[in-house]
Amino acid sequence: MNKVKAGLRGLNPTDKAQRAAIVYSRMNGNPDFPNPSPSMAEFHAAYLELKTANLAALDRGRMALLRRDNAVERMDLYLTRLAGYVNSACLGDILKLVNSGFELVKRGSPISSLDSPKAVTVRPTVFPGQVKLRWQRVPGAIMYVVERATSGFGQPEQWERVDETSRPQYVLKGMASHVPLRFRVRALGTKVKGPYSAEAFGQAA
Repeated sequence: MNKVKAGLRGLNPTDKAQRAAIVYSRMNGNPDFPNPSPSMAEFHAAYLELKTANLAALDRGRMALLRRDNAVERMDLYLTRLAGYVNSACLGDILKLVNSGFELVKRGSPISSLDSPKAVTVRPTVFPGQVKLRWQRVPGAIMYVVERATSGFGQPEQWERVDETSRPQYVLKGMASHVPLRFRVRALGTKVKGPYSAEAFGQAA
């Protein structure tokens, strides 16, 4: 469902006053928002207080800065409450939401493709018969499938699934020491599978 947000992150006190002015101009007297909380009178008073406090704080006086910070805190609260009211009043109606003066929440696009894992390495650990695989994390991946080649060099390709992991690394135990091993990895998303990585070679100590 479409929603708006207060959108306060990254805004300085002047930006917040400007945001408040836009919201007030759009919502005051708007029949789509008959009972805002806080009321438009309360919100306008907080806006005027912040605007005045911003001007007074230009000289960097300690008390003036304290008053400005208090005004900013109040405005943050009011904008957050108003955004919540708008969402409950509009129930996803995008035209009404945009008319409020608030920003729409961006909806993430579903991931339709994944890259293959890069930089796959196979290294022996300090324990006999163990190897540790590592690779670069694939954006959008929720799991990784690790496969080991069961066919010898020069034979038809045959692979077996070793395991799945959510981390970009995996420790495999019980391998014969000093026997060449081949691995490949692929990323899995919610509804998509990525291509296999390039083959990685190694052996256990």
